[in-house]
This record gives sequence, C-alpha cells and structure tokens, in this order.
Amino acid sequence: MESDFSPVIRIAKLEDLETINKYWWDLITEQNNFDDRIVDTEINKHRSMNFLRERIVQGGMYVAENMRSEIIGLGSIAQDLHFLQSQINVWNLADIWVRPEYRRGGIASKIVIHLENIAFEKGAEEVRLNVYSDNISANKLYSSLGYSSKINIFSKSFTN
Repeated sequence: MESDFSPVIRIAKLEDLETINKYWWDLITEQNNFDDRIVDTEINKHRSMNFLRERIVQGGMYVAENMRSEIIGLGSIAQDLHFLQSQINVWNLADIWVRPEYRRGGIASKIVIHLENIAFEKGAEEVRLNVYSDNISANKLYSSLGYSSKINIFSKSFTN
C-alpha cells in the first residue's frame, strides 16, 4: 500500500462494472456479520450487476483509485425520490467500502466527503445513510463526520 497518498475519487464508468461488482460483493460478505439475509447466488450476482450498471449509468457510483489507477474503494449517492413531497432535498449515501489493505488511512472519510460535496452541489439540504447498529467501526466513522442517528429500525426473525 502507498503511504501518505490522496486517492483520486471519480465517477464510475461502465468498464469498471465487473470490479465494482466484485468489491460490492466483498461489502455484502462483510455485512454478513450483521445481516445474513443476502445469499450469494448466480441470480443475485446477475441482479447486482443490473443494479450497479444502472447506478453507474445514472451517475451515482464513484470509485477511489490509488496511484496506479486501481480501484480501492466505492461509494454511491442518489437523490431520495420519495413518492411523497418533502420539505427538504434529501440525498442518500450508500455502498461505502474500502479494500481492507487501505483501511484506516482516511479513504472512506474522503469518499463520504466527496459524495457530500456532490450532493450539496446538486441542492441537497441533508444527506443520509444506513449503517448496521452492530457495525462499530462504521458508526464511529460516520459519527466522526458529523452524522447522528435519526431512525432506528427494529427486526424480528421468525427463523432460527
């Protein structure tokens, strides 16, 4: 890993899709510690490719690159187009992920701040994101960036 470098954060291109999909599934695998509902199947891999392709085409997927132009992190942003009108323009951040060997270097923070700036430029009055309550490191990251808990989602499983 390069030391003391600032990643380049850029909008994703369709030629990034396979790499993004691989890393997105790495993110899902890591989140399995907090929520094991998503199953690694060929159908889901196909669905994720379609979802991520659409996110790229819409201009909402971003990647962080190292000095060798290798993708080392992801993040996405989209306007919250709720079916009911809202008093404020809300944007949602998602899919924040950094390759393990690049973690603890401020890259996730840089991705989040970059996406916040894009949302602000597009008129956002608020940005939101979801994080699992048991994901201590993610909760610390977002708290350090000024985020606070706004909603609690409770879950009850009928299978065991």
